[in-house]
Amino acid sequence: MISSHRQNNFDLIRLLAAVQVVVAHAIGHTALLRQLPNWGKQVFDALMLVPGVPIFFVISGFLITKSYERNPVDLAGYFWRRGLRIFPALWICLVFTLVVLGSFGFLGTDFIFSKTFVAWLAGQASFFQFYNPEHFRSFGIGVANGALWTITVELQFYVFIPILYMLTGGKHMGAKFANGIMGVMFFVSFASYCVLDDKVNGPGGFTAAPMLFKLLQVTLIPHLWMFLLGVFIHRNFGTLRIWVEGKFMYYMVGFIAFTWLLGTWVPDRSLPFYLAYLPSRILLAFATIAGAFSARSLSERLLGGTDISYGIYIYHAVVINVMVQLGLMSSMVSVGAVYAISIFLGLMSWHWIEKPALASKSVSPLAIWKRLISRRE
Repeated sequence: MISSHRQNNFDLIRLLAAVQVVVAHAIGHTALLRQLPNWGKQVFDALMLVPGVPIFFVISGFLITKSYERNPVDLAGYFWRRGLRIFPALWICLVFTLVVLGSFGFLGTDFIFSKTFVAWLAGQASFFQFYNPEHFRSFGIGVANGALWTITVELQFYVFIPILYMLTGGKHMGAKFANGIMGVMFFVSFASYCVLDDKVNGPGGFTAAPMLFKLLQVTLIPHLWMFLLGVFIHRNFGTLRIWVEGKFMYYMVGFIAFTWLLGTWVPDRSLPFYLAYLPSRILLAFATIAGAFSARSLSERLLGGTDISYGIYIYHAVVINVMVQLGLMSSMVSVGAVYAISIFLGLMSWHWIEKPALASKSVSPLAIWKRLISRRE
């Protein structure tokens, strides 16, 4: 079991991961990448060594499992808590996105009364955030809010955890059996990731990739292995604690050195690349969890319990689109402006939407229903 100490650095790690994602999108998805000075390219390449999205997936595996284990019988309460974490802030961000799209003339009468718009709006508000109509291809970088594809994957993770516990017998089944089941899933997922990465991001790029591969890319299948690393560490934390707590620097230095060597000496998307990619990501997963349980008070001292990572993540792509649309994405100063605006929106989201919503996490819909039934009786 995990230590009763709740003090950890997950908020800080998520914030740093969000910072990396903002840089990746603000520079890597715009014309700015070709305009950077040498020092800017070096900063960009250094930040790309530690990818934010896999870190989010590992943390999700660890914390979602912890959330489910608190009361696995109350499945309604579990989904209620998970929904509160995602949807209230996401829906407000959708309203913000609609205002931005309307301001730039992308919500004409003909379009908003079309089936395409209704399908996009429904997808953004529910489970299909990856869907982007052709109508938005001329807006910003071509996607209304391209970062939200991970929300689709995250929601699938939420559904996956109860299924995993059903398959492995929860806490009552032997650890070896549960780890064996997860091991099979892990390697199937990793193999799927390698194939899809080559097909979708390899020669020809995303545009030339078959639609089937693009759709599979936004399922949990190619991303489950990183999520399962977080699940595995949580479920075996009693054994792994001695290898995790206070060991952040060892894992991080090892990961950066290994990743640098991999990028320098091994050709991209070759068989040796993918074989070496697996241990590099395992190192990243352990560095992530070790970072949460090393110098545990650091996050509280720096952030004071304020968690703006989700707000930054869901708003930053819209901010980038506005900057591109206005022709302002032209220098590293532009990246700083994206950060400043995204942080402001993240703070507003946390204090006005997310924090109040999370205050309702302890209210179980099942408990409310039982209370209403008892009153009627």
